[in-house]
Amino acid sequence: MTVAFETVRTTLTGRMVTFAGIEQARIEYANNPAADGSTFKPPATGVWCAFEILYASSFFSGMADKPNYRRPGQVVIQCFCRLGTGLSAINKLADALSDHFQAWSSGDIECSEVSQNVVGEFECYYQINVTVRFRAG
Repeated sequence: MTVAFETVRTTLTGRMVTFAGIEQARIEYANNPAADGSTFKPPATGVWCAFEILYASSFFSGMADKPNYRRPGQVVIQCFCRLGTGLSAINKLADALSDHFQAWSSGDIECSEVSQNVVGEFECYYQINVTVRFRAG
């Protein structure tokens, strides 16, 4: 069964919304203004993250009453902390995100392995990316 892009987005975003390892106010969702219409502003202290879904090329997966396609991709959660605050909090956040997403599924959407990629220092922040591979359909 081909899963619609919007279904993938709402399912994976919904999984992130249930993540209890960080306050939702500390998560920036793609193109999603706050309730008051403002844009996301990093908190003054502590860790925060940005959630993004990146799709790979869809591919043919079978034929039933109509052609079916799979939609693979990655959820990328950019995790940030301020320079000079150490790596413990950001690594604990990455571990918690891994536990939350790895080997999770809902309907025709499956998350598989989770990786951590160190981005490093940039403009007063330290960044790591938590990457979750997924397959829909």
